[in-house]
Amino acid sequence: MASKEEIESRIKEQRTAEANKKGLMGQGGKIGLVLRMLGSPIVGQVEDAAFLDLEGRIEDPSGNPIMDIPVADLDGVNRPYGSEWGGIAESVPVSTRTIGMHFDGLSRSMHLEIIYKDEESELSVHHRGRLVYREVQGDLVCYVPADEWEDWVSSLFKTAKKMHRDSKEDEFKEKVKEARDSKESWLRHIAARWGIK
Repeated sequence: MASKEEIESRIKEQRTAEANKKGLMGQGGKIGLVLRMLGSPIVGQVEDAAFLDLEGRIEDPSGNPIMDIPVADLDGVNRPYGSEWGGIAESVPVSTRTIGMHFDGLSRSMHLEIIYKDEESELSVHHRGRLVYREVQGDLVCYVPADEWEDWVSSLFKTAKKMHRDSKEDEFKEKVKEARDSKESWLRHIAARWGIK
């Protein structure tokens, strides 16, 4: 009789084969393309850890506790102003970076959420709030096949594929234009330098 691990390993192999056959796996698969073309970036903030250390900073003998509250400074943008912010402590530099991608299908009447986390290289799909697909560094960890969410992904994939094709065509046209402009610029340079027409 097979052990629990062997049974789960066989199921995983079958589900991986099924997901590959349906074109779901990887960043180049249906789910990955839908996320890239229809999703939005997840943006995280990188800041000094002392920024969050508020202990002992809120007490101000003048009775104005707001002066010691740290303020995030995104390159000087959106800094608070006004008389009540006049004596505020120095701002803490904060920068942002993309940490993943997110697609929410509710705006398309689909209770479907797709998330990619860069740090973990994790791609996951939630259908009606339940995890139905999860891939970590190209390894399938969870796959619960169901017609509804897979049909939604296939439908979204058609839209994403058309958008991808259009963006590739635009990119190609731009490269052709750049090459033509570069050639014309070079010809003008040669004509000006050597008097050739």
